[in-house]
Amino acid sequence: MIDARTWADAEKAVRENRIVLLAIFDSTTPMGRYISSLVDDVSYYLEPVILVVKIDLAHAGPGPMHNDLTPRLRLYYMGKQIWEQIGFFFNPVSDKHAIRRGILYALRSRGLSPSSLGISLRF
Repeated sequence: MIDARTWADAEKAVRENRIVLLAIFDSTTPMGRYISSLVDDVSYYLEPVILVVKIDLAHAGPGPMHNDLTPRLRLYYMGKQIWEQIGFFFNPVSDKHAIRRGILYALRSRGLSPSSLGISLRF
């Protein structure tokens, strides 16, 4: 997992890696801290196949990949965004299910499957 300090770091990770899950959040808010913790849990199942990158808006501020303070998750494949989740349930079971389904459908849209990548979405 990479904790990107700047938007340039996040953009570089997206460019240089095949599949990236980017978590955008503000650690000064309860929602941001929840999302950061949730992504920490999920990253265990995804890495190293899917690189997980976290960027904290409290440090990086709005940037070229995100110009407001709304937290979200984005999945990139070969540098292109293929999925985005905005909004969360604040229930770890429900949020992990939504993330799992979103990633699964996004990968299938590119002809990929978790098993072909060697990852488990059973988080």
